[in-house]
Amino acid sequence: MGNESTARYHVRRREFLNENPEAPAFIIGIVQDTREIPDENEDAWKWATIQLDLADCFRRVSFDFDMADREARANSLRKINLIAEVINEVREAIVLEVDSRDARPHVQCLSETAVA
Repeated sequence: MGNESTARYHVRRREFLNENPEAPAFIIGIVQDTREIPDENEDAWKWATIQLDLADCFRRVSFDFDMADREARANSLRKINLIAEVINEVREAIVLEVDSRDARPHVQCLSETAVA
């Protein structure tokens, strides 16, 4: 047994975005916790995992969060804050649209009609 420790994470999450398992949209978010890694083990903390991937059923987007120097870290923090801000605005707008559309008089969708 060596002195190697198990990697720790601030977040390590993978979720499917659709209830239907045949619609494989997903999100993966991983940020490795480097606080307990000694300064001398530079490769371990310098190249720790930071990952944010979003995918719908056909496309995948992976975001890069560079942590190489102070300027890059500031840019990465700005980037994730902006992504979170826009996502929250879209979520709030979808809530408004769901409420608006649910309040409309029922119009039967063609896909819900029975064929005689």
